[in-house]
Formats: sequence, structure tokens, C-alpha cells
Amino acid sequence: MTDKSIIILSLMVFHSSFINGKTCRRQLVEEWHPQPSSYVVNWTLTENICLDFYRDCWFLGVNTKIDTSGNQAVPQICPLQIQLGDILVISSEPSLQFPEINLMNVSETSFVGCVQNTTTEDQLLFGCRLKGMHTVNSKWLSVGTHYFITVMASGPSPCPLGLRLNVTVKQQFCQESLSSEFCSGHGKCLSEVWSKTYSCHCQPPFSGKYCQELDACSFKPCKNNGSCINKRENWDEQAYECVCHPPFTGKNCSEIIGQCQPHVCFHGNCSNITSNSFICECDEQFSGKKCIYIHPYTQVTLILSMYFKLNVKYFLYY
Repeated sequence: MTDKSIIILSLMVFHSSFINGKTCRRQLVEEWHPQPSSYVVNWTLTENICLDFYRDCWFLGVNTKIDTSGNQAVPQICPLQIQLGDILVISSEPSLQFPEINLMNVSETSFVGCVQNTTTEDQLLFGCRLKGMHTVNSKWLSVGTHYFITVMASGPSPCPLGLRLNVTVKQQFCQESLSSEFCSGHGKCLSEVWSKTYSCHCQPPFSGKYCQELDACSFKPCKNNGSCINKRENWDEQAYECVCHPPFTGKNCSEIIGQCQPHVCFHGNCSNITSNSFICECDEQFSGKKCIYIHPYTQVTLILSMYFKLNVKYFLYY
């Protein structure tokens, strides 16, 4: 069998597989994994070819709203989203080892049109033909979206039938420094399916880029319908200010503006009941509205005490 016959037979197999394209299922949200992961992509038309970029290639559920403006519908291997530092392995099936094929890094436009520029050999992913399993060099997996198509030394390319792959590589912005805990330990480092990066999704009452800020107002410290304002310069449970509505005042709007003035209760503590009334909580030995009267029992005690002191002095004198 000649090389040309092999090519034609292979394309017929490819075309049959292409008609039976499959839907790719993806998680809407992924959490950053601290250790690198490995992904193996089968370079074949018999398993994972999707036909429409948004409907088949990204199966998101019937209630998911997506913007399809300006995006193409082309058959391709299921798109891949990985983290920076992950390992990507391309595994070819035996039928794709003839004739000689390779993978090339191209622009999005070339990806859509399966345009092969034979002069850009420096864009070839592998130094030899695609056979068995090959690990993609990390230089092709920098942050951003990369487009890989199948190229052949000669003959028609199987790229239009779907042998192409777009890979999005994401980085995370969930640490203030390399030694910091992800999201300050108060959230998760997540990326939604269309996001370009991983970022912190904070657990209440924390907020900020790294969940390092505490929303003190979430504890509802202002009473009596007072308005709470966070103080950004100091994030802790006390970093807030209450704007109170009359007749309330105080740190938490729990005090009433009334007639309590300094020393209005001579021997006790003053508490406002309403804006026009107050009450004195007298010390143990005093009574009265303003705590100025001594209890009768206390008066008797003082008189007896003075009497005995005088008698003792008189006895000592004589």
C-alpha cells in the first residue's frame, strides 16, 4: 500500500470519527492544587472530538448563560485548562503514526483555519514525528491560551477534521508572598471556566484580594438601627465606627443621649432611661434620686461609732 493510499484510508477513518463527535464535560469552577498535575491528551479522532466550541466543547448545562459573540465553531479535541506548572503529555494512536506528523504552535486565526506555515519550524512542538507519548516542553505552556494543530510532512492535513487543541494555562493570585497561606486561610483559590486566572473567593466576614481584610460590620455591632462603617486602616473586630440616630450614642449606639451629666449622681452611677429621664444606681450606703442620702441604718452606725470614739478618748484622758 502506497503512502498516498494510507493517507486516504486514514482520512476516511478520521472522517467517520468526526461525524460521531462527542461532548466535553467541564467543571464550572476549579480549585488551585498546590502540586503540579499531569494531563494526557489522546491525539485521536475516535474519542474526544467536539464539534461546537460552546455547545459541545464546553458543556455547561442548560441554565448557563454564555457570550458566543466573535467565537468560532470548529471541530477540535476537547479544550484543556491547566495550571501554570502542570505537565501535558500528547499520546498518539498507532493509526496516526503514518505518515510523519507533528504538532505546531499557531495563532488563533491559524488554528481556526488550520493554516500551516511550513517556514516556522521553530514552532514545532517536538523534534521528531509524533509517535507514542511525548511531553510538551514547558516553553509552550506559559500563561495564556496556546493553539496546537497537526501538521504533516506531505499530503492533506487531518487538522480540519478536528486534530487540533487549544490549551489555556492559568496562574494564581491567591498569595501575598510565596510563604503566605492561600487566601490568608479565609477562602479558596478558585477559577471559573472562562476566567483567565485563579483568585480568592473569601468566606464571610473576610474580603480583599487575599481575604486578609475582616469586615467588622458583618458582626452587626451597631444597635438601635445605627449605621456601621468599616475602618480600612485597621482590620479587626473593633475596626468599625457606628453612626447613631438620636437619641442614641456611644461606641455601639447602645447609650441614650439624656440628662446624665458628670456628678449628677453624687454617690453612684447615672444611666439614661429616655432622652428626658435618668436613674441613679447608688452606692451601697446611699439612697435617693441623686444618691445624696445616707441610709438610716448607716446613720445609726456612724453615730454609735462617733460615740464610742469620744468615750474612748475621754477615758484615756482621765
